Amino acid sequence: MKPLNILVIDDEDVICKACHLVLTEKGHAVDYFKTGKSGMLAMARSRYDLVLLDMKLSDMDGMDILRTLKDKMPPPRVIVMTGYSTLSNALQAMKLGAADYLSKPFTDDELVQAVENACAMR
Repeated sequence: MKPLNILVIDDEDVICKACHLVLTEKGHAVDYFKTGKSGMLAMARSRYDLVLLDMKLSDMDGMDILRTLKDKMPPPRVIVMTGYSTLSNALQAMKLGAADYLSKPFTDDELVQAVENACAMR
């Protein structure tokens, strides 16, 4: 798999740092932000191949960000992450274009597999 430019938007420092560590070890470039607003600003400045997006942020709803990403050209692949996993949320995220859905806590292997699957769909 070619190296990806990945953006992580999650308000939990441990999730941001873990995603950064695991994915940079796989050769990807990873930026992370802990608010929806700062993540949206980063997306306006740079092109990302993949976004790892928390659904419950301190300042924004992840579904609103997902709706915005759907309209970007070209739209990045999105993997939704949440500690509040419900079938309804997963279905809504997939309808809005999410490539995958990770329930927190997830393992390093689950993260890597989700990234690989999202890229294979491209």
